[in-house]
Amino acid sequence: MARMRSFVWTAFSLLGSHDGQAQTPPDYDFRFATVGAPGNVAYHDDDPAHAFINGRGKVDAAYRMSTLETSTGQWMEFLNAFGGPNGMPNQFWNPQRGWWGAEPAGSSYRLIASNPNASMVPVYGVSWRMGAMYCNWLNNGKSSAPNSLLTGAYDVSTWGSTDGGFTFTDGATHLAGAKFWIPSLDEQLKATQYDPNRFGTGRGGWWLSKNMSDLPGTPGLPGQGTTSAGLPLNPELPGYEFDIPLGSYRNSLSPWGLLDTSGATAELTEEVYPGVTPFGTFRRDRVLVGSYAGDTGTWAYSDMIWAFSTDNPQLPGATSGLRIASAIPSPPSMFCIFVGFTALWRRRKGH
Repeated sequence: MARMRSFVWTAFSLLGSHDGQAQTPPDYDFRFATVGAPGNVAYHDDDPAHAFINGRGKVDAAYRMSTLETSTGQWMEFLNAFGGPNGMPNQFWNPQRGWWGAEPAGSSYRLIASNPNASMVPVYGVSWRMGAMYCNWLNNGKSSAPNSLLTGAYDVSTWGSTDGGFTFTDGATHLAGAKFWIPSLDEQLKATQYDPNRFGTGRGGWWLSKNMSDLPGTPGLPGQGTTSAGLPLNPELPGYEFDIPLGSYRNSLSPWGLLDTSGATAELTEEVYPGVTPFGTFRRDRVLVGSYAGDTGTWAYSDMIWAFSTDNPQLPGATSGLRIASAIPSPPSMFCIFVGFTALWRRRKGH
């Protein structure tokens, strides 16, 4: 009996050290929340002006979302892996680097010393393609090899344009088997505004605005308001609202525990907007959702579930940032445990 217990324990141990690690994406320094309730009801209302969002937000499988947007510290690690300011084509960067907490320092980037929270400032000015390469880098173990940017989550070889640059050919979604990716529009909506207990335990439904509310939040500094969106520019802050660290509005949460779904940056999605965009001139622009820090004009509208904006995928939008979606770690299956146990038993019996 003791031998059998030993065999069972060994089978579990071997399986955990092999199959579990192979299946589980690393967390790196992200904090992930699991978004469950697979097969949830999609959002719907009867306003024809909301046709683009109506019927969206249904996701049939569980997934993970980073509770915070990508930070300056995380982004700076990415840039420095490829030679800092000179390591990537210039068209992928927003020249307004003061909108995030790092600055060039020779052949690398460094945190801005005057801001003690620089590593936790959200990254602004991220083009969709740059966000996609960041996901490729994560999928390839944060390798500094140039080819680690080319595939993993997205196939860079599809990137291009036709019609004199008017229509983009970029692949629409992440590759099968990706461990990290830019959220789809459905994943983004569900993680920010679908509540599995909206109308009571187990009675799911949708919030119309962010942070489990049907109304926009209250603009204000942390401790005074519920969002950085809608704040007038405040010269008392080192970089105005853009220097408020991620996670500062601790009581402003999505139903799944995400922070900064209002304010910080407007967040990229995989969604391709069909046709000429209402905010630009390109076909197949990418859709963004949510308001951003310091937006005193449209922030209240931008936080509503039916609101969105679009960006040219190869150019950095001044207020665009990203939140990372990730695969759920796969636990070892009982079948695999049985196979491992049987193999060990036969090996021991043979001896």
